Amino acid sequence: MAAARCSWLVLMLLLVLLAGGGATAAGEELTHPDPFIRMGVAEKLTHFHFYFHEVPVGAPNATSVLVAGQHKNETTFGNLKVFDNALREGADPSSTLIGRARGLGAVASLNNSGALTTIEFVFSDYGKYSGSTLATVGHFIRSDTAERSIVGGTGVLRFARGYFTTDILTSTDSYLLADIHMYFTTAL
Repeated sequence: MAAARCSWLVLMLLLVLLAGGGATAAGEELTHPDPFIRMGVAEKLTHFHFYFHEVPVGAPNATSVLVAGQHKNETTFGNLKVFDNALREGADPSSTLIGRARGLGAVASLNNSGALTTIEFVFSDYGKYSGSTLATVGHFIRSDTAERSIVGGTGVLRFARGYFTTDILTSTDSYLLADIHMYFTTAL
């Protein structure tokens, strides 16, 4: 009886070792055929689409202000701008307000090709994402589709990582409208 238990235990240990796939060497990259499973943690790809509405300094009810710089031109190297812009479901300024984009932009390239931005997207009326935020950073290029990183989040968006794109639809002295698409994963 004891020998049967011992043989059964050895067989179970052997099956566990074979099913586990063995250990990996230090520094070896772990891969999985599903790109949204990393380090054994399932992740869900999420897509957000909304519009960024900015009212520049000088216009009534400005949501964007130049706070530091040697020149009045916003695109001059060294200038720093802060903003608290509306996020809306649609391109129409009267469409549903879903949150705010709060952050800063610094013209950090000598050729004035764009600005380094850090933005916290705060969702106040966006279904199950209300009360959650996404933190972003990256280089904004006004003349092209800008792609920047999503580096974290809070609430139901904790551990978010991914990217987002920005396309300028309208840009005048009194108004800026941008189309934003966000693609990110969060741990399930």
